[in-house]
Amino acid sequence: MKRVLVIDDDRATSAGMADVVEEWGYEPELADTVKAGWAAISRLVPDVAIVDLKLPDGSGLDLLHRIKETYPDVSVIILTGHATVDSAVKALKVGAEDYVTKPVDLPRLQVILKTIEDKQMMKQEILELRRQLQKMGALGHLVGKSRAMQKLFEEIEMVANTDANVFIVGESGSGKEVVANTIHSLSRRRMKPFIAFNCGAISPTLIESEIFGHEKGAFTNAIKRREGYFELAKGGTVFLDEITEMPIELQVKLLRVLEESKFRRVGGNEEINIDARIIAASNRDPQKAITDGKLREDLYYRLNVFPIDVPPLRERLEDIPLFAHFFLQKLNETEEKKVESIDGEFVEALQQYEWPGNVRELRNVINRAFIMARTNRRTIECLPDRFLGARRKRSAGAVTISLGQPMEEVERIVIEETLNMTDGDRRKTAEILGISYKTLYNKTRKYKSAGGEEDEEE
Repeated sequence: MKRVLVIDDDRATSAGMADVVEEWGYEPELADTVKAGWAAISRLVPDVAIVDLKLPDGSGLDLLHRIKETYPDVSVIILTGHATVDSAVKALKVGAEDYVTKPVDLPRLQVILKTIEDKQMMKQEILELRRQLQKMGALGHLVGKSRAMQKLFEEIEMVANTDANVFIVGESGSGKEVVANTIHSLSRRRMKPFIAFNCGAISPTLIESEIFGHEKGAFTNAIKRREGYFELAKGGTVFLDEITEMPIELQVKLLRVLEESKFRRVGGNEEINIDARIIAASNRDPQKAITDGKLREDLYYRLNVFPIDVPPLRERLEDIPLFAHFFLQKLNETEEKKVESIDGEFVEALQQYEWPGNVRELRNVINRAFIMARTNRRTIECLPDRFLGARRKRSAGAVTISLGQPMEEVERIVIEETLNMTDGDRRKTAEILGISYKTLYNKTRKYKSAGGEEDEEE
C-alpha cells in the first residue's frame, strides 16, 4: 500500500481524488493549506504528494521547493488549472514528477501514480543490490569486506543521495578520488559531469582561472573566454583534491563563493550561480593543516559537512585477496595475456607488507606480477624481492657481493636482504643496520623509484 497525500483547498476535488486513489490500492490523506500540508508531510512522509499550485496561505511551488529540499524521496505531482500550465512546467524543472490539470483526468493520474510506483520500486531494488554488493566486498570501484570498508560503504550510501559537502581524509594512494567518484555515481547528479581537480598539481597563479574560468583579455595569453570547473560541472560534482595545497588567498575566495553560491570568472563582472556539489580531500590531518596555516578554519567547517576517513591499506590487510582478484580481472579484460589464478603464498606475501603507498602501490605490484607471470598463475616468484621475506633468506644471513659493485648497490643489497631476514619488519631492520626508521623508509622508496615502481602523488 502506497501513501498518497492530496493538498488542495477544493474539498470536492480532493475528496473525489481520495476516493478514487483508494480504489486503486493507495492510502489517501488530505490537507487544504500549505501549513497543514507541510505538517502532514513531516508526520507521514508520504510516497506521493499531489500539490495544488494555488493554496489559501501560499504557493504550492514554494511547498514543492521545501519538500524536495527536506524529503527528496517524496514524489510530487502538481495540480493546476489550465491557466497556470506554465507554472506547472516550472515545477517540473524544480523536481516535480508530473502535473495534472483540473478537472482531473483520472486515467492520466492513474498512469502517473503507476509510473512513480514503478520508479520507487526500481530504486529500492537498486538500493538492495548495492547492499548485496557491499556484502560481497565491492561498491563501484571500491573493494573491501573488512569492517573498516563496510563502515566506509555505509557512509557513502548515506551521503550519496544528498547535496551535502563532503571532506575526505586519507593517505596518498588510499583511494580518496575513488571514494569521491563513487559518491557522485550513486547520487542524483550521476548523469552530470564529475570534475576532479588536484590543487597541488598546478601553479598557484593559475588555480583561480582553472576553478572559476576567465574572460578574454583577463590576463596575458587569455585569448578567449574559458569556463572553469564550477561551470563545466553543470549540475554535477566538483572534486577539489589536496585542498590544503590551495593558496590561502584563493581559499578566501572559495569560501565566499560557497557562502553566496555565486562566482565570477577572472576578469568578469557577471555573477554565475553555482550548480555543483563540492567534495574536498586532503592527505593531511585537517586540524594540523589549520594550525600550520595550510587550511582556513572557516573554509574547513564549510566543506566538512560530512567527513569521511579512508583507512590505509595496512589497516585492512584482509581485503588484499579481494584487491588481488579485482585487479587481476581488470587486467585480463584489457590485456591479451590471461592469468587465471593466484597462489596462496602470493597473497600471504602481500599481506605481510606495510604498504606505505596504499592501494595505488598494490595496484602497481599486481600489474608487475601480471607481466612477470610465465604461466596462467601468479606465484610468489612474480613479486619483487622485498615481498619474499623469510622465503628468500640467504643461509646464515650471508650476502654475496661482487668486487667492483658501486657502494649504492651494495647498500641496496644489504638493506633488502636484511628486510628478507626480518620478514619485512622495517623497524627491526633499521635497528639491525643501525639507522633510523625514517632513513630506511626513504632509502627503500628510492629503490622503488629506481625500479620504476614509485607512485605518483595523489
